[in-house]
Amino acid sequence: MKILMVQTFYFHRGGDSTYMLNLSDLLTENGHEVVHFAMKHPQNLPSPYSDYFVSEIDFPGLLAERSPKAAWTVAARSIFSREARENIARLADATKPDIAHFHNIHGHLTTSIIKPLRDRGIPIVWTLHDYRQVCPNTSMLSHGEICDRCLPNKFYNVVLHRCKKGSLAASVVAMLSMYYERLTRVPDRIARFITPSGFLRSKLIKGHFDPEKIETIPNFVDLVRFRPEPEGEHYLYIGRLSYEKGIDVLIRAAASLDTGRLFIVGEGPVENELRALAGRVGAGRVEFLGFRSGEELEHLIARSQFVVLPSRWYENLPFSIMEAFASGKPVIATDLGGIPEMVEDGVNGFLFPNGDVKALTERIRRLLSDHALRAEMGKRAREKAERLYNRETHYEKVMKVYEKVRGGA
Repeated sequence: MKILMVQTFYFHRGGDSTYMLNLSDLLTENGHEVVHFAMKHPQNLPSPYSDYFVSEIDFPGLLAERSPKAAWTVAARSIFSREARENIARLADATKPDIAHFHNIHGHLTTSIIKPLRDRGIPIVWTLHDYRQVCPNTSMLSHGEICDRCLPNKFYNVVLHRCKKGSLAASVVAMLSMYYERLTRVPDRIARFITPSGFLRSKLIKGHFDPEKIETIPNFVDLVRFRPEPEGEHYLYIGRLSYEKGIDVLIRAAASLDTGRLFIVGEGPVENELRALAGRVGAGRVEFLGFRSGEELEHLIARSQFVVLPSRWYENLPFSIMEAFASGKPVIATDLGGIPEMVEDGVNGFLFPNGDVKALTERIRRLLSDHALRAEMGKRAREKAERLYNRETHYEKVMKVYEKVRGGA
């Protein structure tokens, strides 16, 4: 089968790009041909199809100009791209794919690419990695707080509350894009949506998406690369350093403990604030390691005692939890979004209420003090990864979706 894989970024940039590249490799290993369509970017991986890629536009730079012309350019290009439509049509004619598989297409690629594919009889499968189909701000957050005011289809709320970066212009663009997609009946033109979590599926249904067209398929993790090793003396946070990740809650919890070492792995916009917080609250056993990847990250996870994910927002199906489970590590995480589908409280980790420093502290203290409990929970975590997040199961489920849509189901 020939699959046209569509994603804005053709390099490892966030979970959606990493998943797309991993899925592409998985399909290729199983004898399928994968054709890529993306945005031009200096960090892109080499591709024989790069001549078809779409030009990059500096949206943040244009918005910073605060001029009517710049605002119009951002609005128009975020909603419709003639270049993307023409280029994907040429690519489809040249390669004749059996299936198109979308990931993150908003902004540079846009839903303008749907019509040329449908005109050529190419069914579209779309894996959703965030809440963009029901939330103009993509995260179901408004000024750092969980928000579902736009459900169902009440997208004007993003403007009323200036949810998009606190900017009126950006919020208007986000609203117009959503209403344009509903006006052009985008959900009706997709053969199948794939959600990694049942939680995301439930939000789509509340947004009036057809339940029969939504398949839930958890992401997968490399169970060979991520595997158990003897533990060290640290526990971990892995991810972006941003407000919605709740790392400040974790630092406050760590500050009240006199054992264990917390390694914070990642970078992001609130790193300086978090470092200052650690200094103020006396969290001397907290170390910021910056961005880590590859074997170095794998080793940090494998040698950890457990992983903590204190997110304030509706995580979908976090790769950090899958990687921890594959490494045989328990996870302590908030009881939000898709996380409870992964972390079973008291079985392979602990859940705690959003923002509750005391509850998080108690759960960290319990795992730090009980090696046998860590070992048992870690064993259950690895078993779950082997059962649900393995490559073979994921491949089989994705292929079933492909076969359904090729057959017109």
